Amino acid sequence: MNLLNVEKMSKSFTDKILFDHVTLGINEGDKIGVIGINGTGKSTLLKVIAGLEEPDEGGL
Repeated sequence: MNLLNVEKMSKSFTDKILFDHVTLGINEGDKIGVIGINGTGKSTLLKVIAGLEEPDEGGL
């Protein structure tokens, strides 16, 4: 069973692109992790997925 689909989602702040045309899917039973150095958009990605922020393009 598919729990989440993200299609061609993009988000940037001023001139910094955090993610550009991200597409991903999470299925029931999947184990995922979000890793990266500080300031690369991990928290922003999760906020957009949770509906706390709006993406610039694409969506769920």
